[in-house]
Amino acid sequence: MRVALFDFDGTLVNSGPTVIGAARATLEQRGYPVPDAEAIRGFVGPPLLNGITEVLGVPAAEAAAFRDAYREIYTQTMTQAEVYPGIEQALLELVDAGWTLAVATSKREDLARRIAEAKGLDRYFTVIAGADMAEQHDKAWVIGQALERLAAAGVDAAGAVMIGDRHHDVDGAALRGLKSIFVTWGYGPEAEGAPASAIAHDPAECVTLLDRLAV
Repeated sequence: MRVALFDFDGTLVNSGPTVIGAARATLEQRGYPVPDAEAIRGFVGPPLLNGITEVLGVPAAEAAAFRDAYREIYTQTMTQAEVYPGIEQALLELVDAGWTLAVATSKREDLARRIAEAKGLDRYFTVIAGADMAEQHDKAWVIGQALERLAAAGVDAAGAVMIGDRHHDVDGAALRGLKSIFVTWGYGPEAEGAPASAIAHDPAECVTLLDRLAV
């Protein structure tokens, strides 16, 4: 069975403006310095607590409180994020060709599901797996959750391919023994995709590469 796992932010949906906007507002509200425009782009994609400490520079002891304040701001605007051009057509083509699709995201699962439903993307996915309420797990854990739920649904996902825009997606796939496609339209520099099985520059190319990598 051909199975593809998709990251969410920076891969399916351009969440950058809403994520970065909420991060800036929270930093300003709580009196932290705001990183420059290039540096703060790195906040989009990694597990949230990692991004808060490693990208935004918030001390680890204050990260949980910052996360809660950020979440209050972010949830007010998150459904304004736009689906990347060509994504819905690519998903439709894959489903029509017999692929089983799932989401594996470091975003908290309930929030990813709400955005997917608001944008009409949920109908393409058999499983939407994301971070739990604690948001303390890495991408390999999330991928494992997606694979377990697919298996419970009777889907053999042994040869699944992970698609994402950050090295976390590539690294997490490798830890789970999966192939990966790095996409360049998201928030990670193309150099992060060097270890991936393939690199896609647009959604149509991603479909072509999936067909080549299918087992």
